[in-house]
Amino acid sequence: MPDLHMKGWLLRRIDEVGDSGMWDWQLAMLVERHYSVSGSYWRGVIRLTLVDLHASGVIESVDEVLDTVGHFGRGRILFRFRLNDFGRQRLLDSGLRSAIPDSREEAGR
Repeated sequence: MPDLHMKGWLLRRIDEVGDSGMWDWQLAMLVERHYSVSGSYWRGVIRLTLVDLHASGVIESVDEVLDTVGHFGRGRILFRFRLNDFGRQRLLDSGLRSAIPDSREEAGR
């Protein structure tokens, strides 16, 4: 099993994609692959973890659509999340993000 806890791993993935964000179902697929887990129980755990991160104010929703495919169940709401400034600072504070500016930040200058 990987050495980084799921919350930290998710925050890093969301940070990597930048302001465009990533859909919750895409994150769930990545987590399942990375941690070698699968099934509705683990998709629920992943979703709950994302809800916790959102409620904590470190990620924000940038888009929502109804699930018509059945990623989490038809008719449920899918969310696209991105890291916000508070979340980036928390990653820095926890050592999960380098203080060295990345290419996205440099490109904005």
